[in-house]
Amino acid sequence: MTWSGPPFSADIVDLRQPTKPATRIYVGDQRVRMESMDPTGRTALVFDPQHNTTLLISEKDHSYIDAGMFARVIAIGFAPLMRFFRPAGTGDPCVQWNTTVDMFTAITRQHRSGPPPHFTCQSLGTESVDGRSAHKWSVTEDSHSNSGTVWIDDRLQIVSKSMDQNGEMEMRNIKEGAPPQAMFEAPAGYQKLSLAAMVSALAKGKAASSNDTMPKDTAIKSGAADH
Repeated sequence: MTWSGPPFSADIVDLRQPTKPATRIYVGDQRVRMESMDPTGRTALVFDPQHNTTLLISEKDHSYIDAGMFARVIAIGFAPLMRFFRPAGTGDPCVQWNTTVDMFTAITRQHRSGPPPHFTCQSLGTESVDGRSAHKWSVTEDSHSNSGTVWIDDRLQIVSKSMDQNGEMEMRNIKEGAPPQAMFEAPAGYQKLSLAAMVSALAKGKAASSNDTMPKDTAIKSGAADH
């Protein structure tokens, strides 16, 4: 994964779920931090492929896990997303996206059948997204006749807003400039947990859930999961 654009941070907001906490993203120097803003349990994922570091941080428990052994796998998964996230240049974004699709299809060809999707973009002029100038594009995915709309921030050349049948996203509070170094490091004083401890905790949680058959408890857990 490479990030060719300038560093920045922003809040990613789900426009169809206005009460859902935003996700804070920090991007710079090929590193990414995605942080849940949910006050009941803030967590963060820090991905730094240059140093083979992948941190899963829990502010609630003051602990973190370094899953660096999966950095290469995560990098392969992140690469197409990051290229879609920031189209190359100021022209038609579909040129970059179609190139990305072709590259990704070549990697996964043995698991796919049929031609890769092809995107067509049509310019819809300029609009403001959270007070920032952006170019608006209509996007059609030819093979499945899917369509949507994206807004490309004029300064950062990132997708600052998108809208299709699956959802609506908008970036707010965009701040240009390199995020603090601490955003990409394990917090001081936090306990480092092993992957084995994480797997054990997940297994215990699954067992407890399967053993719980009381309707009232199930309803409470379902309600908690919704939030």
